[in-house]
Amino acid sequence: MTINEFALLFAVSLPVAAIVCMQVLLVATGERGTGLIPGISSYPSIVTGKMWATPSTVSEAATVDTSVASSNDEMERLAA
Repeated sequence: MTINEFALLFAVSLPVAAIVCMQVLLVATGERGTGLIPGISSYPSIVTGKMWATPSTVSEAATVDTSVASSNDEMERLAA
């Protein structure tokens, strides 16, 4: 093996070893659920089902005016 292969091995393994060492240190000091390495712990479960209550009443027709009035009628007349 040449020096380039050892350098590549070192460059790849150093960050992985640092993360593993941090995880071991956190577990040794009593931290739980840090999740640096997600494969160690299981994922939290997601509750499925009815999340919101259905509305009891449906509103009637719209109570606001939905018609659009042109704001530049005078300018349109002058331009024509």
